[in-house]
Amino acid sequence: MNKICVPYQRKSLYLLLTIPMIGIYIGIAVLLWKVSVTFFIVYCALFVLVAIAQSYVCVYFQCPYIGKFAPCVGGFCLPSSQIARWFKGAKRSEGIYNVVVTLAFAAFLGIIVLPLYFLYHQSVVLLLIYSVIVVFYAASFLGFICPVCGTRHVCPGGQTSTKLMEIINGNPT
Repeated sequence: MNKICVPYQRKSLYLLLTIPMIGIYIGIAVLLWKVSVTFFIVYCALFVLVAIAQSYVCVYFQCPYIGKFAPCVGGFCLPSSQIARWFKGAKRSEGIYNVVVTLAFAAFLGIIVLPLYFLYHQSVVLLLIYSVIVVFYAASFLGFICPVCGTRHVCPGGQTSTKLMEIINGNPT
């Protein structure tokens, strides 16, 4: 991987896609606060877990964006590239990486899935709108953000994006 940090080229597009998602997270947090403080705390803790776990993943991948703007999915791990500076000297271990990436992925899924139950109980329409927005965001991210990311060759999202682009362009490997 190229260790030279080239600033991420599509920062404006990333922010255009991600800022509304951050607004949705805040709205869901408010809903959870009103419905159950326990689930609100769990929801918030998932963001912290993703940010910290993603930081180790950044160090493990030797991400060229450590300490700089990093185009992470969902926006909730934006602090990860800054937190990763704390782990920069950490011993890179495949065993630790496997545990950490599993925790990060589980917490990431929790952030997406936990609201489903509560949105369903608020309104099926809200649940459908949320689901459509999440699918649109994921497709947009894989189609427009991942293809130019400096870690696309090692990141699971980047690898998925690369494979999808090859299939779409008629060059499956």
